[in-house]
Amino acid sequence: MSTGKTIYFRFIFYSLITAGLIFAGYRLRPEETLSFFAGWGLWREPLLAGLLCGLLASGLGVYVLLNRIVFISLGIAQGASFGIFLSFFIAGALGISLHDSSVSLLTGLGVALLAALLFAWLRRARRIPDESLIGFLYVAASGLTILLADRVAEGHHGVDDLLFGNAVAVTAFDLKAIAGVTALLFAAHFFFRREFLYTSADPEFMRVKGVPAKLWTMLLYFTLTLGITFNLKTLGSLPVFALMVIPPLISLKGAHGMREAFAISILLGAVIPPLGYYFSFIYAFPTGASLIAVACLYTLFSFAEVRIGSRIAARGRA
Repeated sequence: MSTGKTIYFRFIFYSLITAGLIFAGYRLRPEETLSFFAGWGLWREPLLAGLLCGLLASGLGVYVLLNRIVFISLGIAQGASFGIFLSFFIAGALGISLHDSSVSLLTGLGVALLAALLFAWLRRARRIPDESLIGFLYVAASGLTILLADRVAEGHHGVDDLLFGNAVAVTAFDLKAIAGVTALLFAAHFFFRREFLYTSADPEFMRVKGVPAKLWTMLLYFTLTLGITFNLKTLGSLPVFALMVIPPLISLKGAHGMREAFAISILLGAVIPPLGYYFSFIYAFPTGASLIAVACLYTLFSFAEVRIGSRIAARGRA
């Protein structure tokens, strides 16, 4: 099949899978499903916020896989978590309340950015293997986060929110902030798509052309950090990590070009969070865990998609 036909086929396939999952939920839990759709007003902000987070995470995740830095997204998320708890710890020691304040989120962004830039610098220096460095950053940030959370009021509850998200707590202001960041990062990646792609796939070509590959690598890491930090508050660390890995993995597995890879990854990123909320509601599952389970279901269906697509392509050649 040509690239255009492949994208068309894959869009139809995953759209049908999405419709099938919704219908299966209705057949298994009809009353809960009707209640879910009837309460759209209550779920509107969380659903839209989850959809925007999925779009952003899945789009940025393609670059993560191209750069082979899968676990750096988890390390950045944990760095942001540590920064958020650090701000609450310091504020508590000073007798200051950060309730409904943007200071904690900005602190998380700053710490996550420092972690990302540290990784980029040490990776360029080739002093430490990537896996060892990422593992150290993740373990250190996780351990320090738990230690601080133990000394912050409602710390254990906060750890759960950061790891698995707190979708029901999304406000209209949170939704606007996520929408603004998503629009900003999508615009940046659209206008500078060639630079980011060449930096990810062929940095040597950038050097030959005289383009500062190191600068664009730093800018790419900055966009990753910004996207992860703002998604973290809505979805949590593990769901964000899942959205940055699973949709791009599925899309790149059978893609015939980068346009197709981004299109399919973004499609999956848009449908997985709302479906996660849907199954979370009708089965009373934790939202973050439900989202991850739905993403895993799409991974299983992707094997069927590859086989069906191969058979259609073989018939077209016959």
